[in-house]
Amino acid sequence: MKRPVGPGGATPPPRAPQSAAATPRPVQASKVAKPAKAPQPAKAPKPLKPTRAERKAQKASHRAAAQASQRTRVTPAAPARVDAVGSRVQGIRRPASEPGKPVTPVLTEERKEPRRPARRLTKAQQEAAEAKRKLKEAVKARKAFERDEVRRFTAHLRRRKIIWGSVAGSLAAIMIFVSVGVFTPVLALQTIAVEGATRVPADQIMAALQPQINKPLPLVDMGAVRKAVEAQPLVKSYSTVALPPHTLLIKIVERSPIGYLSVNGNLIMVDPAGVVLEQSTEKTPGIPILTVEGGSAQSKGFAAAVDVINSLPGALAGQLEEVIANTTDDVTLVLTGGARVFWGGPENAAMKNRVLTQLLAVNPVGSVSEYDVSSPKTAVVR
Repeated sequence: MKRPVGPGGATPPPRAPQSAAATPRPVQASKVAKPAKAPQPAKAPKPLKPTRAERKAQKASHRAAAQASQRTRVTPAAPARVDAVGSRVQGIRRPASEPGKPVTPVLTEERKEPRRPARRLTKAQQEAAEAKRKLKEAVKARKAFERDEVRRFTAHLRRRKIIWGSVAGSLAAIMIFVSVGVFTPVLALQTIAVEGATRVPADQIMAALQPQINKPLPLVDMGAVRKAVEAQPLVKSYSTVALPPHTLLIKIVERSPIGYLSVNGNLIMVDPAGVVLEQSTEKTPGIPILTVEGGSAQSKGFAAAVDVINSLPGALAGQLEEVIANTTDDVTLVLTGGARVFWGGPENAAMKNRVLTQLLAVNPVGSVSEYDVSSPKTAVVR
């Protein structure tokens, strides 16, 4: 009877002889021993299916590796073949006893692919491209024209906005300025100055305007200023100038004396309007005595004398000692030294001045006593 063969096909080793003490098992003749079943190999575990994220990561890594390989290509060396006799690496035969040396990979530059020639367009494609380009230009021109038309038709609206904005800005600035000047002490009056006062007492004007101190300049009472200035008879005219932040300037034009009127033995200085400037007993040099009817500034001779004096040149007017004007057509000038000039009426004053100047140059004062220029075309010297 043959023994069964094991799973490996080898004959199992013989069993050791049983001792005499061991009790033999009864053997049944009817039963035959069955061969043992060969053990089945263990099944390999089923690989797990990668997830979607893992697949994406694998694709990304493969893609990066491919791009890196395209940028720099590495040519690996051929593996060394080892024979019983020797080995051959890149055409070099080494003995079998010498171990194979590592081969350094050789880096090669990326080869640039030749540039492909530009594809030639057909005539129909060229016409289509040209038509497309012209269409774009036409659309662009139409949009520009529409923008220009919109700007042209809305220009008056923009001008109106600019005008209203300027007006509103100006009004706002004026309101702010007025508010600052009226409701704050920024423009408060602190100094009053008088300019052009020679005979006029400026102290009296400033004293009369003291109640206006500490008032804002826009709120200074101009009526009070006029009253304080007009109280001075020597003031002919005046003007006020505000000098921010704290000064009010009063410019005065004084009355100029034209002569003296003799009234009851007193000399009264008057201006061309007949306003009395001062009263004294002594005559100031350079200012003549006006001898008129009644010694009044209201007489007709006074106006004629004033016209004649105003028409004389400055050098000649400074030589006047007396002006006699009984009527408007009979004006006589008395010069320093006693010489008389028969002037006549105020008409033809320019010609009379030229003739009198020539007569004085030829016949100075002292050589003659009378100059008659009442008829300038036939002047007479006596």
